[in-house]
Amino acid sequence: MTSTIEGIRDLIVDKLETLEESGESIFGEVFGYPEGEFGSYPAAVVRPTGGSGNVRDTHRNERIFVIEIGLWQEVSEGGKTKQEASDKMISSSDAILVAFDQDKDLGGEVQIVNVVNFGFDFSTAAGAREYATFVLEVRVLVPSYTPS
Repeated sequence: MTSTIEGIRDLIVDKLETLEESGESIFGEVFGYPEGEFGSYPAAVVRPTGGSGNVRDTHRNERIFVIEIGLWQEVSEGGKTKQEASDKMISSSDAILVAFDQDKDLGGEVQIVNVVNFGFDFSTAAGAREYATFVLEVRVLVPSYTPS
């Protein structure tokens, strides 16, 4: 079981990097740290944003990690029309949702992962780009004592 912030982030990055559509990687780039300059789209940025925890029983604590996935798709670079960019954003978003619906425990590494919120927007600050944000809650159980 993975129970660290770093481990959870890396599991999600690995998950996104392995997603394929028609035999090709869905994402042009996947980052495990804040990034805003992308060379290939769609680009995904995975970053921990917080968490919480509570005592589950006398031997275990439950940790809830909150992880955000930012998804970016350029509109005009590379000759993409607004419709093509929108279609790619939607298909990439669907792939993220399906991936976490079908692998609820990330290969047995966590108790459960849920997409608890997601939303879409558009930006023209650094060139026209669509973006989406997915908020995941990842729950793990950790020992609350050190056996002697």
